[in-house]
Order: sequence, then C-alpha cells, then structure tokens
Amino acid sequence: MKNVLIISFDLIRNGEVTQSLSIASLLAYLKSDHRYGEEFTVYHLPFNMFHLKNKIFPNYFDDYLSAFRFEQFDTIAISGYVWNEYLIKPLIDRIKFFGFFGKIVLGGYQISYSSRENLKFDYPDADIFIIGYAEKSLLQAIFINKPKQPLQLNYEIDVKEIPSVYTTHEILVKPRQKMVRLETKRGCPYRCSFCSHRDLQKNKVYKHEQEKIFSELAYLKNKHVEKINVLDPVFNVGNDYLKIMQEIKRIDLNSIISLQTKFEMIKGEKGKQFLDLATEINAYLEFGIQTTVESECNAINRHSDKTVIKNVLHELKARQISYEVSLIYGLPIQTVDTFQYNIDFLQSNGCENITAYPLMLLKGTELYEQKKRWKFVERKMGDFHLPTVVSSNTFSERDWLKMKGIADNI
Repeated sequence: MKNVLIISFDLIRNGEVTQSLSIASLLAYLKSDHRYGEEFTVYHLPFNMFHLKNKIFPNYFDDYLSAFRFEQFDTIAISGYVWNEYLIKPLIDRIKFFGFFGKIVLGGYQISYSSRENLKFDYPDADIFIIGYAEKSLLQAIFINKPKQPLQLNYEIDVKEIPSVYTTHEILVKPRQKMVRLETKRGCPYRCSFCSHRDLQKNKVYKHEQEKIFSELAYLKNKHVEKINVLDPVFNVGNDYLKIMQEIKRIDLNSIISLQTKFEMIKGEKGKQFLDLATEINAYLEFGIQTTVESECNAINRHSDKTVIKNVLHELKARQISYEVSLIYGLPIQTVDTFQYNIDFLQSNGCENITAYPLMLLKGTELYEQKKRWKFVERKMGDFHLPTVVSSNTFSERDWLKMKGIADNI
C-alpha cells in the first residue's frame, strides 16, 4: 500500500467550505481510481493562509509535523502558488528534519510556469514537478519510484473523468453555507500577457460535462447556499454558458451566482439572452477589464472596446443587474493620469462599484519575461510576501503610491 500526503495552502475565509475546490478535485479524482484503497491511499493536511499571519516559522510547522510518522508515507505532494511560495522551502526542510525520505512532488501555478532550470535551482530537494492540471500527473507520480534526477510530469487531463466534488461529498457543504466555488470549465482562450489562468502549454479550454454541472447546481440548491462563485476565468465564452444560466433559472436557484464576465462578449442576440437571463436569476457579474487605454491594452495583449463597455454599463443599470468592474494599476506604459482616466470613464457611465489591484508578475506569463523591457521593479508586500510591481519606465514608486491611494479610495 502506497501512502500519499497532500499538503495544501488554501485561502479559506469565514463562512466558506473548509476544503479548496482544487484540492477536492484532486482527491475526488484519486479516490475514483480502481486502485484506491487497495494499492494506495491519500491523506490531506491543509493550512489556511489566513491563519498563518504573524506565525513564527518553522515553529508553527513543527507543531503539526511532529505528530506525523513520516516513515509511513511514500509520497508528499505540496501545492505551490504565489501566496505560499515563500513557505515551500522551509516546509520541505522540516519534513526532511522529521524523517521523511520518500518522494517530494510539487505542483501548482508557481511550479507549472517555471522553467526547468529555475525549478532545479529553487527547489533542489524536490523529486517530481507537475506541470499543468495535476489530477492525472499526481496519480502517475504515486507509482513512480523516487527518481535519481528530478522529473517533470505533464499528463493532459480529461475533465470528464473528474467526479463532482459535491455529489461525492469530497467538499462538505452545510445547510445555508455562506459561499462555495463552482467550476464549469478550465482555461481561457485569450492571451493576456499578465494572466496565468490559460493553459500555457496547449492553450485549450476544458469543459466539464453539462450533466455534472447541473447535478452540482441541484445539490447546492438543496443546501440553500447563499453564494456560488463560478471560477471560470471568462464564464460567457463558448457555447454552453447560456444553457447553464437557463438551468439555474429552471430550477429556481436563489443563490447569488457570481460570474467572471467579459464585456466584449455581451453583444448581438447571445448578448441580449445573457443579459435577459442575468436579470431573471440572482446574478452578480464581475468584469476584469484591467484598463481601457488602447496603448496599455496593446502592451498586455488585451482588446478593449469602449463602445461595447459603455453600452453594456447602461444596460446593466437599466436592468438593475448587480456587478463590479476591476482594474489593474502598475501596467506597462501606465501613468497616474491614465489610471485615473479609467476610473473617470467608468464612473461617467454609471459604474459605482470599482476595485483596483496592483500588478503582480506571475511566473510563466509573457509579462514576467518582459521585466527588463518595462524596467519593472518589484517589492514583496503584505502578509503573503506577494511580489508586486512598484515602478516601471513610465511611473515611479511615488506615482505607484498615488495610484494605490486612488485605488484604496474608490
């Protein structure tokens, strides 16, 4: 029997389910394999990042790890994201200190989008790196002997093979749960240079089966969940999103449905149907436009149609559809004035709910590789040591602080 321990660093807020969707998906997939329980088994040790603030390392890890008998595990898999990257090395050090001699497997965005050379340098004690979606690769890694040299696994997953995390009860939902997350597809067809949501290897979008999505919606309706955050990077792209909204309407799902949405897709007959359905269900639309300034859009491989945005904003107000629009400050070519221009444009067209976030350069993205071109300077900021752009060849750190001040006040 091979024993596997998955260690994850999750962002779980008060009122949310205690299991992250990504880890639950891994567990549901592994447990559906015919060898589970006979040839291998899986345990999960989660750390909630919101509980790690101001903790002293490695003492905090030791309180948990000292209770484990590491000799019983063959494989330890650790998730690596931008919010927990600073913890991975010290965690591996403590695991080895407490007597683990098996395979260490690393996966997640920070692993998937690093170069082979950087992975060897950043994580010299890791044995297997999972590139891309991890379900199938992790299953394969369990049965691989500890390699003499680090391996990279990148098995393409058929999302149709992933069981529902809800109907299998991999995620436990309480009656009237405050918020849960739902996925109808993975990946994004667009190529924005700052974003790691798309499949950087194959640039594909992977769709879950309609039957599975509908069964999860029915399950969450029966639980009277208050809010469902749909995690699709762009919900209203493809051919199936209207059917999903129609099903939400058909079953009279009263939950708030938060949808990450693209303005430019809301036009023509499909756009009208989308707005009609958004009016009829309890939809909350999130528009991540980042910027409307043409030169900035060109610099980040993004198209923005201000005419469409203006028309949709007026439609949203007329239909009383709840929504928010988010921007990024610290983009290439940006200045304090162009950042303020975006806010003025949105407010002049009736947008009252605007948020803005600082630019972070995520590994593997085109913008990450263009640091020198734009003369980006980063600082690690906040509780999670997030690498944040604070100056470039068009704005100083003082300008960045002005933009941050504007963002904090909208």
